[in-house]
This record gives sequence, C-alpha cells and structure tokens, in this order.
Amino acid sequence: MQNPGLPEANVGPRLQTILLLGIIAALALVPPSLVERLPSVCLNRYIFGFCPACGSVRALVCLFHGEIGRALRFNPNCLLTAPVLVLLVLASLRRASFLRRAVKPASRPGTHLSP
Repeated sequence: MQNPGLPEANVGPRLQTILLLGIIAALALVPPSLVERLPSVCLNRYIFGFCPACGSVRALVCLFHGEIGRALRFNPNCLLTAPVLVLLVLASLRRASFLRRAVKPASRPGTHLSP
C-alpha cells in the first residue's frame, strides 16, 4: 500500500538513514560504564569459545565517546566498523537526497492550466 504523502522510492533510503542515525546516536549516548557491566550474550563465543565480533558494541560505544584505548581492548575491529558505519550514513543521506530530486510529484488530472 502506497503512502500518498511520500513517493514510494524515498521511503527505503529515508528509513535506512533514520535507522543508521539512530544507531550512531545510541552508540554516542550510552555511557561506556553501562555497556562494560552488561554480560556477553554471544552464542558463537559460548558454543565455539571464540568470536571475532565479540566486544564490537562495547568497542563502538567507547570509540564514539573518544576512548580509543578502551575501544581497542574490547575489539580492534571497531577502527574499521565505525568509519564504515559513518560512510553508510553519508551514502544513505546522499541517496535519499538524490531520489528526492529525481522523483517529481505527479500532477493530478485537471489541475494543469494550459494557455
């Protein structure tokens, strides 16, 4: 079902942008002391004893708070993950603005005045 207020092509990129910005905001607003106290819920780690992604959320929270040393202790992959996350937001913003310019509102019959 199409929303009459928004062109259908813009809903995906807008939603993606909002979700990505929400993730970055959450990472920046949650205090590192809170995530340090939380238990690990990684099934990979419990089953196999190792997970290359373990500590990523903790690391990103510390990184977005400027605590690079603590972030690296949790998971060094955050140095790759954080820039990729920011690039995804920028690409999503660019795509949403491009689609907004490319999709023109459809004119309704009878509203166009011809000379």
